Amino acid sequence: MQCCNANFDKCLHYVSPGHGGWGVIRVACLVPESRLLFVSPFACGRHGALGGALAGVKDRISYVFIDESDIVSGGYEDLILNSMEELFNCLEKRPKVMFYFTSCLDDLLGTDHVSICKKLSEKYPDVQFRDCHMNPFQMDSSIPPAIGLQLNIYSLLPEGRTKNPRQINLLGNNEKFGENCELFRYAQKSGFTIKHISDFSTFEGFQSMAESGLNIVITPPAKKAAAKLEERLGTPFLTRFVTYDIDEISDFYVQLFKTLGLEMVDMNADVKRAREAFYEAKKIIGNYPIVIDYQAIKAPFSLARVLLQNGFNVQMVCADQVFEFDRANYEWLCENYPNLEVINSLHPDMVKFEHRCKECLCIGFDAGYLTGSIHVVDFLDDAGNFGFDGIVRLCSKMIEAFNTKADVNQMINDAGLII
Repeated sequence: MQCCNANFDKCLHYVSPGHGGWGVIRVACLVPESRLLFVSPFACGRHGALGGALAGVKDRISYVFIDESDIVSGGYEDLILNSMEELFNCLEKRPKVMFYFTSCLDDLLGTDHVSICKKLSEKYPDVQFRDCHMNPFQMDSSIPPAIGLQLNIYSLLPEGRTKNPRQINLLGNNEKFGENCELFRYAQKSGFTIKHISDFSTFEGFQSMAESGLNIVITPPAKKAAAKLEERLGTPFLTRFVTYDIDEISDFYVQLFKTLGLEMVDMNADVKRAREAFYEAKKIIGNYPIVIDYQAIKAPFSLARVLLQNGFNVQMVCADQVFEFDRANYEWLCENYPNLEVINSLHPDMVKFEHRCKECLCIGFDAGYLTGSIHVVDFLDDAGNFGFDGIVRLCSKMIEAFNTKADVNQMINDAGLII
């Protein structure tokens, strides 16, 4: 079952200037007092340097460039060990965490990273070392780079901490939720605190997340990390990926309070506020065509379904694949809206720009670039949206984009996109 002209072929990619997101560099730098070392050929290093500059973390990244002789020799263990010593001798203060990244060439060389990390840890016991990958080869594997990085980040949480049953962690969302998100209000009213990696400026503070009694997984890449934390630290987890479906949000809060053994809070005012937000946005936007970009919305088919059910005119979804957590929504759309256009924004046919001059409101600036639209909602990865407040924030952004003329090139520059 497929929507009209959906093309998810695995083939050569077209990468527009609007493509990209946080990237492994920016995500790894969420860990306080951490530093990154890239061990790669020159081209990959230049990519990393540009990414670091765009993300504002270039001063926390170092590079070791490997050449043909390193590749021919079949490995570069000594190069990594010696480079780490040289780097530490240059730094005024050692980092608490050292992430070192290797590129796709490393998969062909078969470097023994367990041995390298062990030797580094013995020589520098005050630093925690983690080997990471910046590797397109692993995108279709069970542990692609984004998932592997989440595993590495939360492996830094120590065992043996006394649990605080009234502390909850949010895992996987790069941006903290909006300050008006009702989750914080519900938690505070019930005597709970919510922790996120961005709350901490020190590594020691970040490690206090090990004391939490529950983890909530917000994005798919963090699910395996949460499962590992449950196995290693005994911390249970709930999964609630970002959704704009009022019923799904309500069901999550019922599940959360049941898990915590608490009496359910009154959600009526927040549900009403979310419904009114949809109503107001529809009243202003009317039947104007809407395009949804998977880089802005993690579950684009879910949002398409929600907007269509609320009377909006969704005409196109840009996505390079259908993830399992969004498949039921995709199949519902195929059955109920078979004329909905689904395009793979990474497909090489995109260079033809056949969707240019499309009059539409784009949720996401990659779609905005491909269509040339003058109405573009400016954010990535759901931009801290969550719960009923997430609906309000999204609708507000849609109204703002509808009422203003977009400068997509400026949006792309300001986003600091990293592939």
